[in-house]
Amino acid sequence: GGGAAAELLPGLRVPDFHPVTVLHHTAPVPPMTDPALLLDADGGGPVAYTAVMSAVDPSRAPAGRALISSTVLGTPPPAAELDRSVRAHLTRLYGTPTDGWELLAVHHDPEAVPAMPPPHDLRRPVRLLSGLYVCGDHRDTSTVQGALFSGRRAAHAILRDLGVRPEYETAPLPAVA
Repeated sequence: GGGAAAELLPGLRVPDFHPVTVLHHTAPVPPMTDPALLLDADGGGPVAYTAVMSAVDPSRAPAGRALISSTVLGTPPPAAELDRSVRAHLTRLYGTPTDGWELLAVHHDPEAVPAMPPPHDLRRPVRLLSGLYVCGDHRDTSTVQGALFSGRRAAHAILRDLGVRPEYETAPLPAVA
């Protein structure tokens, strides 16, 4: 990430980060059978989005159980309250009781997503000096797509500096209906 890059490259500006916590529960019955992401558009609780992961890939769940993964953005409630408040919110989101659910794991990353306060430079340079390149979600939008796109920009810069013209530049993209 950006912190590791800054350790190798003193002076590299690293953004602030937002924390993310993911909770994994199992349930005897899936609260939803569709392989869909359920968003909390009302912001009425700690969960930003949740999905029944076993609806996407049944092998991820313990035998005979459903696996539900839920994401809490920002600083979560204290550990003693986290599972209780998340389950209460999931009861409202899914419209089903969560009393029989079991908490499998909680993963907290205090530096999960780079902050993008305005004005945010969406295309920070990936070529720092001749022969020195850096990429990641801290160089673009703070998303997986941003990380991949900055990697593509870095690869393009390296190829350009080596005098190689990338094939993907010349191939037209197919039209989509």
